[in-house]
Amino acid sequence: MTAQAVLLAYFELCVLIPLGRWNDQPGNNVAFSSGNIILGAAIGGAQLLLLIGTIWRLKPLLWFGLLGDTVWLLLHIYSLWVPYIFGASPQYARMYARVWGRTTKLLPNFGNHLAPDAMHIFIDVFVIAVIVTLVAYLRSLQAPGTAVERPPQVAG
Repeated sequence: MTAQAVLLAYFELCVLIPLGRWNDQPGNNVAFSSGNIILGAAIGGAQLLLLIGTIWRLKPLLWFGLLGDTVWLLLHIYSLWVPYIFGASPQYARMYARVWGRTTKLLPNFGNHLAPDAMHIFIDVFVIAVIVTLVAYLRSLQAPGTAVERPPQVAG
């Protein structure tokens, strides 16, 4: 659950608040812009549902979250890591210069191998942490003798 909360907080911070070179991307130069609020609500809402699913042990939400975060990671692998590892096309290089050209980098660019920006590296690390912990959590819910179909009772 901690990884999910960290991912949610970090993502919302990066999407909603301009942080200089950390998230210096087109459309992210005004705090709480309408486009970023929509993006933040969509992905943040999905992460919030996953967090609720974790707390209440709602397997459909957990599986939905696992699928969504896996797709998110695969999209990042395809759009950020493949061009870095195998080299970028000229079209990608033009887009990269426009979108991520001024952002903070942790890895070096070399030739046509264009490094993902630091903000996205951290998102990927957090998404991987969520996926790993979520898989472990789902496996623990499958353990024999565990009653997980009902949400925890609230004392009152």
